[in-house]
Amino acid sequence: MSEIFKTEIKEMNMLGNGIAKQDGCVIFCLGAVDGDVVEAEITQTKKNFKIAKILNIEKSSEHRCAIDCDHYDLCGGCMLRHINYEHELDIKRQSIETAFRRAGLAGLEVDEIISSDQEKYRNKAVFHFDSNGNIGYMSEGAHSIINIESCQICPDEFIKIAKYVSSRLKNISQNLTYLFIRTNHDKSEFNVVIGKKKGHDIDLKSFAESLKEAFPSVVGVLSGEGDHPEENNNFLTICGRSYVNTKFCDLDIKVSAASFFQVNYQAAEKLCRRAAELAAPMPGEFGADLYCGTGTIGLVTASLFAGSFITGVEINEKAVADAKENAKNNGLENLGYYAGDSADFVKNSYGAIDFAIIDPPRAGCSERMIKDLKKLKPNRIICVSCAPDTLARDLKKLTENDYTVSKVVMCDLFPRTKHVETVVLLNKID
Repeated sequence: MSEIFKTEIKEMNMLGNGIAKQDGCVIFCLGAVDGDVVEAEITQTKKNFKIAKILNIEKSSEHRCAIDCDHYDLCGGCMLRHINYEHELDIKRQSIETAFRRAGLAGLEVDEIISSDQEKYRNKAVFHFDSNGNIGYMSEGAHSIINIESCQICPDEFIKIAKYVSSRLKNISQNLTYLFIRTNHDKSEFNVVIGKKKGHDIDLKSFAESLKEAFPSVVGVLSGEGDHPEENNNFLTICGRSYVNTKFCDLDIKVSAASFFQVNYQAAEKLCRRAAELAAPMPGEFGADLYCGTGTIGLVTASLFAGSFITGVEINEKAVADAKENAKNNGLENLGYYAGDSADFVKNSYGAIDFAIIDPPRAGCSERMIKDLKKLKPNRIICVSCAPDTLARDLKKLTENDYTVSKVVMCDLFPRTKHVETVVLLNKID
């Protein structure tokens, strides 16, 4: 028997769901907004919570807004598109502070919020081939492929390229897996990567040339292997070049298709400048840029604080090659890089450091990294994180007797989605 109820939504989470309580049980109401009064139906009952769907909105929240995407319900990527942006920022702030409280960091709050444009901001996207040769997004949670006619957060050129690829490669689509597109800051250059199933040798030379002819801004076409570009980034260049040139914080940056780079140029520039300002190295100070990727934060810091010296560490060799070339091309002689595990920095370092910039993957820092940071005892640690929960866990460990949090900056690199970035400054306790 279905369970239908009426309730006022008091809270909502970063997944875009309203939170209500009934007889002490937490109910996640899909798509509801705090301030809504809804009639809803329980669809799933779990051990510690229930899930409900909205049947009728009797009163709309002041935070609710019209949804301007035809694929919103199916795609699931922009799960906060049904609330206004001001409220989205507040929801994300609350999520960070809630993670702090759960980790035992009560009283620690976000001091500063950096926002960005909400539309057409992504500089890369991954599409997947379905069984009929069409290209679309992988839906959130359901892992089904959604055909996309438009996207509010990606450049229109991405959709045009995707449609062209789908039409030209439909006859061999059963052997293809993904389409990965990356562009630069002003959308004047594009890299396109075609993913093939493992073990399939497909000649894409003539297609690649026709793609470049149809889209002159495509500077390189590559091929990959596997179900996702992150699975195996040993891309083969079919024609053109394997990177795009971009401007970033007044620097000339080369970004290879195989390298990690933040998806939002505008917001990433703001984040890197702020992280550099928080590091604020004095002349003669030495620092480490750990998990540095293509070296963006270190490059910006080195350019703003010329008297310091920074060593970047990154396990992705292609990203390190980009970082080295970017430093050279911008005349930055106060930077050095090596490819390796950032957690091995201590045994590969040449002595004490004055500051450390760490930007670990979503899983956060390893126990060894935390211990080694405490062993190195830099005066300042700048933590950059895309996962509030693991950030809070790492901060809890770092602030046990050794460091104090001096600044928390929230940076919205991923507007309209559930993701958020945080930059934290820690100072050593004397």
